[in-house]
Amino acid sequence: MTEDAAESRVCQVPGPLRPISPEPLRSGVRRTDIRPAVRQTVRILVSVMAAWLVGLIFGLHETIWALVTALIVTQSSISQTVTTARDQLNGTFVGAVAGTLAITAYQFVDARWTIFWIALAPLAFLASLRPSLRFAGVTLMIVYLFPSTGNPYTPLAERLGAIFSGVIVSVLVSYLVLHASARRHAFDTAAKLLREVEAMLDAALRQSESWSQIEERNQACVLDLTELTDAVAEARREFFGNLDRRDPVLVTLPDLMRRLQQDAALIARAIDAGKGVGESGRGFERLHAVRPGVSHAIRTLAQVCERQAARGKDRRPKLTRADVFSKLEHLGPDALPEMRFVMVLLRQDLETAVSVLMEFGEASADKLRATVAR
Repeated sequence: MTEDAAESRVCQVPGPLRPISPEPLRSGVRRTDIRPAVRQTVRILVSVMAAWLVGLIFGLHETIWALVTALIVTQSSISQTVTTARDQLNGTFVGAVAGTLAITAYQFVDARWTIFWIALAPLAFLASLRPSLRFAGVTLMIVYLFPSTGNPYTPLAERLGAIFSGVIVSVLVSYLVLHASARRHAFDTAAKLLREVEAMLDAALRQSESWSQIEERNQACVLDLTELTDAVAEARREFFGNLDRRDPVLVTLPDLMRRLQQDAALIARAIDAGKGVGESGRGFERLHAVRPGVSHAIRTLAQVCERQAARGKDRRPKLTRADVFSKLEHLGPDALPEMRFVMVLLRQDLETAVSVLMEFGEASADKLRATVAR
């Protein structure tokens, strides 16, 4: 299937999608919500302590700025840490230039605050144009406003050195200390997405929910797709951009899940559009008959993703193509043409998913992409 044909499959849903309200928590924060917070707490403490040790070992006189930088730059994921580190370095460089000019001007003009405001104004303007330069003004304040004695340029160099050491320590800690496996998170998210797709299809095939309720389910699937895409981007950071060779199945996972989500949205839309016909029974008789097979196939694929996340730790018998399609039935010739069309699309994409996730483990990323794009 060509890209144009694939794009034409996307279900155009009128009106804004409504977010789903989260379920209330019965007793504080769930256990699964605590673990990432504890992990990030440890990473921040390790990062700050490592920055302090670096300052102690190298005899930095302005170690406090290494600690502050480590606290700011250390984020919950490698991607976020690298992005923040890049912004910190860019802002530090620009702020250092402005700070050097301000210190030089102060040697000739005794107007400390006037010089500061003149130097800060262009930095504030640059930060408004490029938010990645937001640390430039902070650096200016660090190198210019905080008191120093002796040569005015010596504290400047020491403070910049401390900031750079804090950035380096933060990035190293993000790679080495308790970072969550992006691969496992991606496959777990894919499994969660498939279960939500299955629930949306089940509700649509039962014709038990309104379109607004189906729309809410679809929005939850879209949010999972975004999370899945972010997890794959994080995995690329973990493997230094070599993910196509290391894990080609993971690379194609977002496109594969997007196809199945779009199929589910198309089927739900087709059923909703034909409800008037369905009430009379014509063309919709087989929906309830195919529902168990569709649910079984998608749930089985979710199990495949969960086993991929476990990566060898799951000791259950290996799933096969037959396990996925054993209960999946065809609508039959009496079904409405549009229903037959969307159900055929779903079956084709389920077969593609089985091929990619269960049979093409040693294939290249390019081959898997070509398989998904067909």
